[in-house]
Amino acid sequence: MPGRVIGTLTILLAAKLVISEGRPAVLLPVPGIIGQSVNLTLPVDQTGPEEEEIFWTLQNIILAHFTYNHLKIRNEKFNHRLETPDNGRTLRITNLRKEDGGIYSATIYSADRMKYNTSYNLTVYEPVPSPAIQTECRKPTIDGCNVTLHCSVPSNTSDVSYTWKCRQNNTEYQLCNTGSIIQISLPPDHQDMEFLCIVQNPADQKNVSINLHNICPKLVTSNKEDLLHRRLLLLIIKPAQCVLFLVPLIIYLTIMINGRKGSQVSPEKTESHEETAC
Repeated sequence: MPGRVIGTLTILLAAKLVISEGRPAVLLPVPGIIGQSVNLTLPVDQTGPEEEEIFWTLQNIILAHFTYNHLKIRNEKFNHRLETPDNGRTLRITNLRKEDGGIYSATIYSADRMKYNTSYNLTVYEPVPSPAIQTECRKPTIDGCNVTLHCSVPSNTSDVSYTWKCRQNNTEYQLCNTGSIIQISLPPDHQDMEFLCIVQNPADQKNVSINLHNICPKLVTSNKEDLLHRRLLLLIIKPAQCVLFLVPLIIYLTIMINGRKGSQVSPEKTESHEETAC
């Protein structure tokens, strides 16, 4: 037992020495979500006998000590929130908080020497809110459907990104665009397209979809109605234009014909008068 105590003290001194030397240059990024759990797992090739001791640290302060399948928590903020499945090879943090983010390190010791040291950069994110799509229909055209789609989340979250995917007739989604806004111009035979907006941060994602078939038929109907109105208007305007043109022409022709008839009748009357006179 005294040897074991001396060995433990030696390991603790070694741990403090290693911690004081600073964290390793390589940090494994680990994303987490507020209120959920995250696992900090040692690489598979670093597994060893169960009697090894593992020191978990947060920001160079000892957080927990695992030995003989028992975890001793040394930070009150993590009471009842740390678990060690996998024979201590994984440190699970439950009920994550925003302030849990930071640099975590795992240092494995055997009875006489350090075997492995690795670090994790834990970043805790808020869950991504459910997004919504707003549509802005541009002036309808006969050639197709022109729509602008705006994808957004209700909160002013700056660490989210937007990706658009699209498909037709329930085929597989294809990447269409990135960014919160996408402008679409589709011919009539492609107006059953479905667009999927994916909003994500490194730890979480949500999505929402919209089918343009529910929007474009209104535009197509509007186009057909406009075309019909134009044709009807032409049918009304053209006869009116013809009448406006024909009326003066008829009047002119009538005057000309009557004038010619008048010139022919006058000489006959004169000759007749002269003959009668004679």
